[in-house]
Amino acid sequence: MKKIYLTALIVLALLTTLSLAFNGLVILGLLRARRIALDAQEAALETVEDARALVTGVVDDTFSYTFQVEQEIPIRTSIPFNEEVTVPIRTTIPISTTVTVPLRAGILGTFDIDVPVHTLIPVDLEFTVPISQTVDISTTVPLDVDVPVEIPLDETPLVGYVEELDTALEQLGEALLRLEKQLENPIRGGDEK
Repeated sequence: MKKIYLTALIVLALLTTLSLAFNGLVILGLLRARRIALDAQEAALETVEDARALVTGVVDDTFSYTFQVEQEIPIRTSIPFNEEVTVPIRTTIPISTTVTVPLRAGILGTFDIDVPVHTLIPVDLEFTVPISQTVDISTTVPLDVDVPVEIPLDETPLVGYVEELDTALEQLGEALLRLEKQLENPIRGGDEK
């Protein structure tokens, strides 16, 4: 019976040692997992902080783009003109001619007399000319223009979405900080304030 007792004691000692070794391996694995989780938490927290800095910086940016417009624009229209134009005429008309004048001399009969006329007639007139005309225009205008567009993002509806994203990232950062406390002290669960 002593032999059985001794054998049982040796088996129990071996099992206890084996259990202790396995528990040590489990604890070592848990410590490694905790270290990995802490490293991942730190990396995630840095990423969240970088993302918040990027998101808040985007609001101050300006969206810039240059539209290139290459197009032909057809134009068809009628332009009515209803105007009165005053036309002044200021000139001198020279007259150089000979006029034949019949002269009755009673019983002697009628004589034709040539009278030379040399004179200048001044003309000073103004008259109004009404113009009523419709001009039809039909053409194609080539348009080759670069149109720069700059939109400050803080003047767009994106600002609200960016603020919501920043708030969500802030909450994620706070959750990661709570996770860090829980990972540093898993027994108490990070309840310390």
